[in-house]
Amino acid sequence: MCRPISYISFISLCFLPFFAMAQPVKIHLLQPKITLEYKAAVRLSQVLSDAQKQVDYPVYSLGISVISPTKQALIDQQKNIIFNALRHIDSAESKRIVKQLEVLHFVYRETLETRLKNVRTVKKNNPLLNHDYTLSILSRPAYIRVITPKRTTNALVKQMPNTHLKDYLTPDIAGDDYDSAWIIQADQRVQYIKGIQWQGKHHYLSPGSLVFVGLENLPHQYKTLNHDIAQLLTQHLEL
Repeated sequence: MCRPISYISFISLCFLPFFAMAQPVKIHLLQPKITLEYKAAVRLSQVLSDAQKQVDYPVYSLGISVISPTKQALIDQQKNIIFNALRHIDSAESKRIVKQLEVLHFVYRETLETRLKNVRTVKKNNPLLNHDYTLSILSRPAYIRVITPKRTTNALVKQMPNTHLKDYLTPDIAGDDYDSAWIIQADQRVQYIKGIQWQGKHHYLSPGSLVFVGLENLPHQYKTLNHDIAQLLTQHLEL
C-alpha cells in the first residue's frame, strides 16, 4: 500500500526544481574592475543601480553596454565576413575602412534599455538576468566618431547639439562627393540618412554616437556591405 505524501513533503517536491536550478550570477564591471555577485537571477534594474553606485562620476546611461561573453563568437564571425569582403574588394577606399575598423573593439552588446528610470517603470525593459554578463558604464563622451572612405583613421569630432549632419562630415573628413551616411546612436539605434548635401534637416546625434559614410559602387555580391558595417558598429565598445 502506498503511503500518502504529506503536505509539507509535497510542497518541498514542487519547489525542489526551482531551487536546484537557481544559479549564482556574476556581473563583471569594466569600470571599475570589480565583480557584482548575486545568489540567483537578478533584474536589470538592480544591476544598473548597484553598478552605478560603484563609480564616482555621472554615468552616461545611453552608452551603458550589457555584454554577453557567451555570444562573442557571433560578433567575431560577423567581423570576419566584413573584413574578408573589404579585402576582396581591394580598393583604396575599402583598405581605409579596414584600417579604421581594425582599431575598434567589438563585443556582443545586448539590445536593452539602459536608462534606469525607463527600466524601472516599464516591465518589459526590466528582464531577469540569469547568467554572467560584463557591464561597461562610461561617463558621457564629448565627441562623435566618424568613419569615412577618405581617411585611414577615425575622426573624433566635438558633439554639437541640433546641427546638420554635414557639419560633422567636413571636406577634410569625408570629401564633398558623398550624399548619404549611417548614424549609429550611442544606444545602438541605426539611421540611414540620404540627401545630406541638399537637405537642411537637423539631426540629433547623441554623444558617443558614430557616423559612417559607406563605400560607393559596390560589386553586386557585396551590395549589403555598408548596411552590414553599420550593424557591426552597433556592437562597438568605447574604451
